[in-house]
Amino acid sequence: MRFKFIAQRLRAYLPPVLLAAALIWLVADAFLPEQSALLPVTVAAAAAASMALTRGKWRTAAYTFWLLGCLLAAVLFWRAASEGFALLINGVLDVWKHIAARNTDYFSVSGENGPVFFLCLLGAVLGVGSADLMRRRSAAGFWILTAVLGLLGLLLAPQLTAGWLLAAALTELLTYTVFFAGTGSAGVWLRVTAILLLTALLLNGWQTAKPDFLNEAVDGLRQGVERLRYGSNETIGLPEGDLRSVGSRQTNQDTVLEITMDVPASCYLRGFVGETYENSRWYALDADTLYSAADSFFWLHEDGFYPQTQLAAAASAVQPELVRENTISVTNLRASARYLYAPYELLPGSAGLDAASIGDRTLLGSGLRGQRTYGFSAAQGLITQYQRINTALSQTTEQQTPFLQDEAAYNAFVYDRYTAIPSDIRSYLADKLGDYAVSDGEAHFDYQSAKQNILFYLTTYAEYDETNVTPVGSGVDFVLNFLDGTRKGYSVHYATAAAMMFRYYGIPARYVEGFLVSKQETQTLEPGQTLALDGSHIHTWVEYYQDGVGWLPFEVTPPYFSAVEQTEKYQDISGLIGQQPQDTVVDNIQDNPQGDDTNEPSLLNFWLKYRLQILLILAVTAALALLAAFIAWLMWERKKTARRKASFLSEDLPASIQAIFAYTIDVLRARGLRAKNCAPEDYADLLDPDLRASYRQAAAIWQEARFSGHPMEEAQRQTVLALESELWRRTWEQANILRRIKLKYILFL
Repeated sequence: MRFKFIAQRLRAYLPPVLLAAALIWLVADAFLPEQSALLPVTVAAAAAASMALTRGKWRTAAYTFWLLGCLLAAVLFWRAASEGFALLINGVLDVWKHIAARNTDYFSVSGENGPVFFLCLLGAVLGVGSADLMRRRSAAGFWILTAVLGLLGLLLAPQLTAGWLLAAALTELLTYTVFFAGTGSAGVWLRVTAILLLTALLLNGWQTAKPDFLNEAVDGLRQGVERLRYGSNETIGLPEGDLRSVGSRQTNQDTVLEITMDVPASCYLRGFVGETYENSRWYALDADTLYSAADSFFWLHEDGFYPQTQLAAAASAVQPELVRENTISVTNLRASARYLYAPYELLPGSAGLDAASIGDRTLLGSGLRGQRTYGFSAAQGLITQYQRINTALSQTTEQQTPFLQDEAAYNAFVYDRYTAIPSDIRSYLADKLGDYAVSDGEAHFDYQSAKQNILFYLTTYAEYDETNVTPVGSGVDFVLNFLDGTRKGYSVHYATAAAMMFRYYGIPARYVEGFLVSKQETQTLEPGQTLALDGSHIHTWVEYYQDGVGWLPFEVTPPYFSAVEQTEKYQDISGLIGQQPQDTVVDNIQDNPQGDDTNEPSLLNFWLKYRLQILLILAVTAALALLAAFIAWLMWERKKTARRKASFLSEDLPASIQAIFAYTIDVLRARGLRAKNCAPEDYADLLDPDLRASYRQAAAIWQEARFSGHPMEEAQRQTVLALESELWRRTWEQANILRRIKLKYILFL
């Protein structure tokens, strides 16, 4: 009896205490990770326990004590409470900055004790709320809490430890299972334990190596939302970095963009910019990478330095006479409204620049649905003048122009992020392009030699073809398939391969999708006249980082060599240049050491190379095995239930009647009937009034079948069976979908 009393008391206050502690732990670890959560967790647990263990006027007194106490403490210690609240908001803003890659203003707070004090107040409120939620046993509250925790898990799991989410989720599941199961049987607790282990595995798997299918599911969901918001460039023939399904080029004659220029000139209009390449896909830089550079971009933007305007800013700093303004207006009819399709020669202060953004990719449209109409202020013809600008910069010191100081800071970011290549592609390029020499004081191969080698290789060993192109197969890399397989493709193939080659030479490079306005079209265009860009104007190219002046487009697709004005003329290219004997070259594959591993055990090499994949396969196999075992167990339990019901009609009438009545009692317990130390007929008063007489009659028949030992009649069985059928009908009809699942697959009735 004493053990039963203790179990009942634990079940009364343990769930709200755990839930309150988990929620305040969540808040502290998510938004104030440097603060100790021990005291706030203690306060939350105490508030929840005091509410759970009191009844009637004592619960009202506890409710008043905690809420009025928090209010009074906040008034008396207003400074500490306000500072703690401000720091919590700063923490929320910092998490948002991590997720959205946007800088934001913070509250200026100097207090040290404020965060813990405010967390204690919040913990008390959460404790009272948790106890109230558990007391009400609200299914709506359960699902709202589930949705909030699930959303926080999706948004914050990559940045946080799994402990807080695990604790919050499991406490919630535990609470729901215990309170709504209507029983404290061992089976319920075993299922709670299974949920605990499964959740722990899932969360820790998220933290280490998410399965590919989960990554693809999340990415697919994101792309679906973006299509609904902005439209898709896939419909006009631009893959937005996903090269896995690139086949023959598809173009149409529908107008996609309309562009108007005060001074008509050829130009590239940048849309999607691919910054990292992996598994035949170009991606933007991930949130962790951008977050680590948040402070750098904050100060760069404070100085007015934007990578999107770097070329014009460089010219303004050292050759202002070259800067001639050109106003450009764009109307987007069918392309994705996520991007602002902008030229390379944007002027500082042009529309579309976002001071809060972290990163250096293309400009993004504002608003829920993006932007369809916008304009830019741009310079004319600076790309063809970049060498002149760069020469002037080299003759200027950082003391003479702040631009060089900002460029040096951004330069470090560029070289750190935009020179990475997958190891198999690097090995292939090392074999085909050879090693190269780097001049003293340089971090990369000579620009002109690198560009000449890239053009030579792509024009010699690849064939431009828009029609006979098929998507790469599963497990086949897009770049290697183009360079070492089909050797056929169009701008998407050439631009991706060129980006890898630039990076091989140590030169930062990126893949770009957008539109091309050719010089042939602008020669007949009047100032202010609108030019319609149809599907034939979509294009893909590579851009490389020229130290000093910034990102420049480089055309590597043969049919487009003469489409825009070029600074350099590469003629009579007859071979690769810059190759050196092996003993005088720079080892360019330090991040992918191949070496002579013939003496290493092949099994060890295989393990080191594929250990993550092996562990993932084992984890998936184990998960599938557990799932199969779980399904088999469910089927076995349902089969036992079927056999149990079949015994209702057995020829042994006494045994049949006992089985029916035992099942009836189980149904009553599922409806909330609590077991008591009394005769079965005493439960009649707890039933619906119209069933009490039938229940007393059935209980008497059960006692006769159980203890008398004389034969029973079929009519008696039918009486007990009728009660069971009516109870089950009412129970099933009154249950919602979750309750029905519980009846069938948790209680196995």
